[in-house]
Amino acid sequence: MDMDNPYMQTIYRQVVTENFQSKEWKEILVNPEGVSATFHDENTLPRSGGHCFKDIPNRFIYWRVLCDKLELVEHSLDINLTENQVRIQFRDSPILDSGISIHETSESVVLLVPTAYSCHRLTFPRPSRVRYVDNNIENENVLTDASIFSNFNVPSIDDPAIFYSYNAEHSDPYIAASCLDQKHDAIFIIALKNNIMLYIRIEYISGLTTQKKICQESTAPRMLSNITKMFTAHIENPVIDSLAIHPFQHDIYIYSLDNACELKVWSIEKSVYIYIMDMKKTYLGLVDSGSRPHIIYKCADDQFLLTVYLSLSEGSKFLIFEPCIDYGRFKLQQKFYICSPMNSRLVNMALYGNEIWCIWRTGKDIACIKSVNIKNGNWKNCNLDTTNFEQYSQYLSNPKQTYLDKIFSSLTYFTEEDLKNAIAVYDTSDNFECITDYHSKISNVIDKKISQEMDKYDSTDVKSQLQIVEQCSANFYKSCLDYRRKRLTPLGIIWLGPPSFLLVLVTNSSFCFLRPTDYIENKIFSSKFHESNTEFNGLLNMLIPESKINFNMFFDINMPQNKLLELVKNVYTFENSDPKIISFLNNTHIRSLIRMMYGNHEEYKSMQSNQYSKYFRSKLGASVISHSFHQMIVTRFEMSCRLFTLMDMHSKFYGQAKEFVDAKNLVFNYWIQALFSHDIKLCKKLLVTNKCLAREPFMNYIDSLLSYTWTLTDRSSLVQFLLQERQYNFIQQMAQLLDYKQWEETLVTSYMLNNEPDKALGILKNDVHKSSEYYLRWITQFEKHNYYDHAVQLGNYVLDIFACSENQNMLSIFHSNIFLNNLKRKAYKNAYTNILCLNNQDQKLNCLHTFLLTLLENGEQVKLLSFNFSGLQSSVEDIVLKKARSLSNLGAAPFYTFLCALHNKYFKYKKLAITFYELYLRAETCIAQEENLRLSLLYLRTVNPKDAWFVAAKLPYFSKTNDIQTGVIKIKHLTKLCWLARARQSVDDSATTLDVQSAVSVLIRKHQYKEAMYLSKIWNLPLHFPLRKLVKTCLTLTNPEECDKARIWLAKNEINDNEINCKKIVWDFLETLVNRYEEKEKTLLHYHVADELLEHKASLPDWLIRKYKKINVSELLQLYLSYGELINCSGLIFELIEEEMAGDSNSVYSFGKIIPSDLIECVIANLKHHKLHKIGDDLLSSYKLLYDNIVTR
Repeated sequence: MDMDNPYMQTIYRQVVTENFQSKEWKEILVNPEGVSATFHDENTLPRSGGHCFKDIPNRFIYWRVLCDKLELVEHSLDINLTENQVRIQFRDSPILDSGISIHETSESVVLLVPTAYSCHRLTFPRPSRVRYVDNNIENENVLTDASIFSNFNVPSIDDPAIFYSYNAEHSDPYIAASCLDQKHDAIFIIALKNNIMLYIRIEYISGLTTQKKICQESTAPRMLSNITKMFTAHIENPVIDSLAIHPFQHDIYIYSLDNACELKVWSIEKSVYIYIMDMKKTYLGLVDSGSRPHIIYKCADDQFLLTVYLSLSEGSKFLIFEPCIDYGRFKLQQKFYICSPMNSRLVNMALYGNEIWCIWRTGKDIACIKSVNIKNGNWKNCNLDTTNFEQYSQYLSNPKQTYLDKIFSSLTYFTEEDLKNAIAVYDTSDNFECITDYHSKISNVIDKKISQEMDKYDSTDVKSQLQIVEQCSANFYKSCLDYRRKRLTPLGIIWLGPPSFLLVLVTNSSFCFLRPTDYIENKIFSSKFHESNTEFNGLLNMLIPESKINFNMFFDINMPQNKLLELVKNVYTFENSDPKIISFLNNTHIRSLIRMMYGNHEEYKSMQSNQYSKYFRSKLGASVISHSFHQMIVTRFEMSCRLFTLMDMHSKFYGQAKEFVDAKNLVFNYWIQALFSHDIKLCKKLLVTNKCLAREPFMNYIDSLLSYTWTLTDRSSLVQFLLQERQYNFIQQMAQLLDYKQWEETLVTSYMLNNEPDKALGILKNDVHKSSEYYLRWITQFEKHNYYDHAVQLGNYVLDIFACSENQNMLSIFHSNIFLNNLKRKAYKNAYTNILCLNNQDQKLNCLHTFLLTLLENGEQVKLLSFNFSGLQSSVEDIVLKKARSLSNLGAAPFYTFLCALHNKYFKYKKLAITFYELYLRAETCIAQEENLRLSLLYLRTVNPKDAWFVAAKLPYFSKTNDIQTGVIKIKHLTKLCWLARARQSVDDSATTLDVQSAVSVLIRKHQYKEAMYLSKIWNLPLHFPLRKLVKTCLTLTNPEECDKARIWLAKNEINDNEINCKKIVWDFLETLVNRYEEKEKTLLHYHVADELLEHKASLPDWLIRKYKKINVSELLQLYLSYGELINCSGLIFELIEEEMAGDSNSVYSFGKIIPSDLIECVIANLKHHKLHKIGDDLLSSYKLLYDNIVTR
């Protein structure tokens, strides 16, 4: 037999997890040949069964049948399986579910499926245990494997070698059995309604099929004539209730149990029944005439046993037989005989080890599960997860919200299918498939129902309206409960065996588990299900709540402890007048219960993966562990609450005794654990990330988890996990119960992360014996989480503690740290005070550097100017200037602005001039150049003339300006640069590197002669160049178009052209420029103008000739002569001689001090040379007369 169950004496409890049955199925349609059109009743309830792999722990298959559909699902508690759901439809051929069997061979898993018209042998690859064990990938917390159904498809099932169609058109098959024989051939026995059984064999290798009929009236050979008479005395045409088939020695035996309570054994080889037992006579009972059939169940793992359930009216029986050969004759030897505790219909049963597990149907969608130890006949109940509908008796202020909270209090209690089915009762529309917000949908459905009811009754009374609201809300909640109960109605049982010792309950449309209860649960349920035969059981019975308490009211993790205790006392109250209570007070049983509830939970130290670390690693496995843990904790929480309430009501017996304090701490501990376990995702995350918790058997794993999460001892590892998962409230509640010195830093961190820095600061201030490094680390943590105020408070607190310390370096570090946090919280005055407190000059300058740059970068120039920087002004200027020089113009702007404001505040005008000169050098536009130069010039002029200079050093960056003065800069230099900057603007605002010669050239090209002349003047450039260009322009004014252009550039030169004669204005402009810039008693500019005019064969203007006559007529004569202007030259000489002869020696129009006789003579010679004899002779005569006149004088 199988390994005995170590929990055989323990009550099992139902565990309902999330719904792991997917909506995605691999659908396969089968069309058996020769199928009749007759179809069985579709209202038949589903039937189910399953199989657990023998040497692969925690892996199982279950099947569910509804008419002609077979659902196959594979699951594992250890690994996640993919493509694990198959639905096969045998079209119009109802499945004979009693004949489905699953078998394991060395290479495959064989599923035998008989239907009303066919038999199928389905083969799947057997999962390898070695592959599972060796899959030791450390980086994967959860393993994944393909299901045995992953490659199953239509060709696999349509292969003629694995199925056989038979003709039972008029026989109506109704029950079947199947097995594999010694050769692995598939054997099917199908009972027909005409007292015939069909025997069908499908050979393993060849697929050949054998069929033969076995008539129920077949008798044994004549030599057994004495037995034959007994056979013929039985009821005619009995109906078989149950069949079983199994190889025995070299034959195959069929075991049938009919409605006449006759157990027959048939030999396939002999085609007759060889053994019969009238069980009604043997066990002295009357057959139940109702609808409760007899059942045969075979167990053939290590030892073949036959379990028979007899449904008798006086009391049903369970019998266990073992086939044997006694003196050459077949015999069924009775091993055990057990009376059934129930008279309800037995839905399913199974023999595992020394236990029979039974499912009884006690009402619609209501079941009862019990198990019995076959050796002693002791029955035990299973605690099923049943929630009966209870409508609130007291007035509800918001009934709809109350019932909605009950529906959605747990994410796993109701599935989507439960909610959809409940919605369908009230909403007949077909838009259920796309529901995303069930809360809103259900709320709307209830509102619609309320509206309909109010319209129906036309109620105007507020109380009546609230009653309608409550009734509609309660009805919807009841509907959800009904569909959940229907979904969880048990149909079949699968024993998983070691290491979990769990049972799988295959339900109406899902599956769940039965698990062993822990020591305390077992005590509680044992006392509940049995009489209180001991005082301790009586105490437990009294402490068990009469009705199930809604744990939702305790969900608030932030609930203060005093409020929690008040809530506990209000919810778990006692009748104070009950005389039984007094008998339990202040006795040893109370103390024993407290010790039992405490248990032994030492700190969990092993953090390495153990030999069980691969168990329960799948999503399903973690879910079963998590839900089981939550069940257990809530049970303990309720017990501890009742115990505390009992002791509190009779405080005169306890006061603040140790027992009372322990009971109160138990309430706190189990409350935190219950809140933790209620978050199923969090609990599963703990299991996945902590392989060290894994244990076997199953309940040892639960105990491991209980110890790991126990809060009444130091739990540093648990706290670290909670911190990683951001469960700060759990950590803080644990801190109220425990001495948190071992994980104080984790607690402080949780307060910070939970936006409660005041509490974190309070903890850090509680202990004055910490080192300075400890405090410095936490100041850094406050900074990291942007709690700068608290970092400053902690820093000042530490300074007070170490005020008398001689370690000045340590104090400086704290001052520096406080300074930085004051800076971040924009407490600038405090930050500046911290700078002044620093004794180390290097640290002071570093902090000052940070202080200045931070405020300037934050745009706090005004606040920065409010500080006087006594003794630090030079450092401030150096820091700001260096920073400004290291930045681009855009980034440096606020630094230069502050620097200028600082110089202006302290009347440092010379430094202001230097700063603006530096800004000129950095300027990127000509306008900025001019502005900065003008300001530099302005401030330098306010300085004492003796000090109105500065030295311009090269800046530590590349400058585009190529006219930087690297020597002494004075006012005149700034003036020149200012005019150059202005000239550059006329060219292009970005022409900041244009030299002065180029600037003049561009100005001339743009006809800006006035600026060109002035720029040339101050920069000592030749003045004749612009004038000669202007002369050329004047000569072009004969063209009307040129005159129009002249009006434009005249405006640029600030010349009003109101006069009609544009040409005259231009010539006057030329005269003005020449007269303005010509040096006194000099004719250099006149010369160039005259030269340019003569070069272009133009006549000289009168003002030019007059000027020459007045100052240097010889130069004019020379010009005339050089350009061959003999007529003009001789005419001028005639005019000069005439004026000389007519006046005295002081005449304005005289030749001057020296008469240019050489020139006159040269002119005369040239005239004669050019055959101008008359003019030459006349000029010679005049010259002689002048000469004689001079001689006479």
